[in-house]
Amino acid sequence: MSTRPLRPWPLLLALTAPATAVAAAAPVALGTVTVQGMSYAGGALPSAVSVLGGGALTAQQPRINLSETLNRIPGLIVNNRQDYAQDMQMSIRGFGADSPFGVQGLQLELDGIPLTMPDGQAQSQIIDLPMLGGVKVIKGPFVALYGNAAGGVLQAWTRDAPRRPEATLSNWFGAWGTRQTVLSGGARAGAWSGVAGVTDMRTGGWREHSQATRRQLDAVLRRDDGGADRYSVVLNALNQDAQDPGGLTRDELQRDPAAVDPSVLKYDARKTARNRQLGVAWHHRFDAADAMRLSVYDGTRRVVQFLPFSGSFGYSAGGVVDLRDAFGGTRAQFTHAGELAARRYRVAAGLDYGRENEWRKGWVNDFGTQTTLRNDQYNTVDNFAQYVQAHWQLSPRVALSAGVRHDIVRFDSSTASDAPFDAGARGGASYGSTDPVVGVLWQLDAGDRVYADYGHGFVTPTAYQLAYRPDGAPGLNFALQPMHLRSAEVGWRRDAGALRLDASVYHVDTDNQIVVYASSGGRTSYVNAGNTRRWGLDLGVHADLPADLRARFAYSLIDVRFVGGPYDGGTMPGVPRQQLDSALSWRPRRLPGFSTTLDWLVRSRVYVDAQNSAAAQGWGVLNWSVGSTQRRGRWTLKEYLRVDNLLDRNYVGAVVVGDTNGRYYEAAPGRNAGVGVELTRGF
Repeated sequence: MSTRPLRPWPLLLALTAPATAVAAAAPVALGTVTVQGMSYAGGALPSAVSVLGGGALTAQQPRINLSETLNRIPGLIVNNRQDYAQDMQMSIRGFGADSPFGVQGLQLELDGIPLTMPDGQAQSQIIDLPMLGGVKVIKGPFVALYGNAAGGVLQAWTRDAPRRPEATLSNWFGAWGTRQTVLSGGARAGAWSGVAGVTDMRTGGWREHSQATRRQLDAVLRRDDGGADRYSVVLNALNQDAQDPGGLTRDELQRDPAAVDPSVLKYDARKTARNRQLGVAWHHRFDAADAMRLSVYDGTRRVVQFLPFSGSFGYSAGGVVDLRDAFGGTRAQFTHAGELAARRYRVAAGLDYGRENEWRKGWVNDFGTQTTLRNDQYNTVDNFAQYVQAHWQLSPRVALSAGVRHDIVRFDSSTASDAPFDAGARGGASYGSTDPVVGVLWQLDAGDRVYADYGHGFVTPTAYQLAYRPDGAPGLNFALQPMHLRSAEVGWRRDAGALRLDASVYHVDTDNQIVVYASSGGRTSYVNAGNTRRWGLDLGVHADLPADLRARFAYSLIDVRFVGGPYDGGTMPGVPRQQLDSALSWRPRRLPGFSTTLDWLVRSRVYVDAQNSAAAQGWGVLNWSVGSTQRRGRWTLKEYLRVDNLLDRNYVGAVVVGDTNGRYYEAAPGRNAGVGVELTRGF
């Protein structure tokens, strides 16, 4: 079905206009931070952009979960479910907040290779914190240029190879038998550079039935001789096995927040995940004005999940879900720089193609053992897109940026002849959208910039959101329609040396809002529930204070309301209206290498369903860390101590939205501590 008429003419106009109106190209240096389709430094894009370097991401942290540091970015909410079977719960300005597992509605990339599948689903645990050199988060209308999951973009990069060869061994020892060991290293030799690491994490889990192991391999090989060509190869592998403790009812939470529902133990709820992916990129510069980038990627994913019920009844697709995915794609883009009306401009045009092949089987869960076949599907998702993005320096202080992206996303499903419920289980859907964006950036003085932007966006249902029909019948939920966004934003960036400030106010209207209809035992169905209207404020502040003190805080105000439909006037579930992540650090100059930090995370209440029938109450948690670094010759030693939930508060860290049995609440642990040691040897 087509949900919106496809209009190729805006794309054709955008493709042809620069060629007919451009003066002779002049040599113009492009920026050094690469964003798909355009090279922009962090402050040059007329949209909300936040960047965290490797130190901010990993210093004095266990480096196990993205929730440890990413809440420092205003508008980004990352919850630790205390459940490795379901991954981190990540949302940007409310998009993706009701995901039962993984990440939905956001674009995730690692070293330029998409982690988000063509349908808009991603697994954040593939991003290995100890190996990161930086993270960039893009919010606002310009997100639409990155794909059909237009809620936000998170780009992560593996750290660069060191100037001299080195190897690092690090260990973290925490509560509940948690241990993580990382062996990593890197080197350069002429035009070649490389970095690689192996991570092994094990935990007994704070809650009952929450043990997990995770092993990861990450490697990046680059070649850059300073000439016209640059090459890179990226390899990532993940093996994870985790028990699934699930959520708790309010009564269960009050009795014992570390316990689990008996059905979890009865059916041995758990998940196994295996992910492999390889990406290759080639960047070629024709001359000072023209360049091309081509990348290809390929991978496989295997997920086996045992749900806390048998799945042997009615039209059930089984209590064991067995997914085998093969995915891949290519990206090609061409960039050109020149002058128009004596003003510099840059333009980029590109193509994206991604395909996902999924073999989905369902089996009866016979008290933790896989038995009778209940479902056997073959599903495919194709995403083909074209985009154009341009930047024109209207004056020394004013720049105009604009772009347009056209997507076609196709889903198809067929059922094998051996499936018990073949009738009505076949079908397909096609979603299309042409989404323009435009923005203006004013540089008021050397330290102040303001911007305004507007655009449309597109969020298709994910394969998981299509997997189950609300009425329980077999087959995919092709009645589900994609969301279309209309976004506006204004912002201000200030860099006054000792004080850095980044603020933005936004408004988003969403048609066909997708919400959870029902969730039970890890199986979730979705419906469209009218429209939503959201507005909010992102505010980030970093300040250098007297007495060698540093302060930072990230404040997020997110207000999402239903407009029309069955939940008119209600608040979007899973979204805290307010969050404040703040910290005060002391790094005395007279004690080189020593630092200590108090950080405070505060969050308002979170509704657990679209009816707003119940909520997890707001909370505030204080954490403390202290560490030191010693260097002697080629050796560097770091050690640190961290205490989380210093005041031993009882609170709910995440919610399961729309759980049919009222098991909405995933409790967070009380006071707990851990120590880390890292040893680096240079060669």
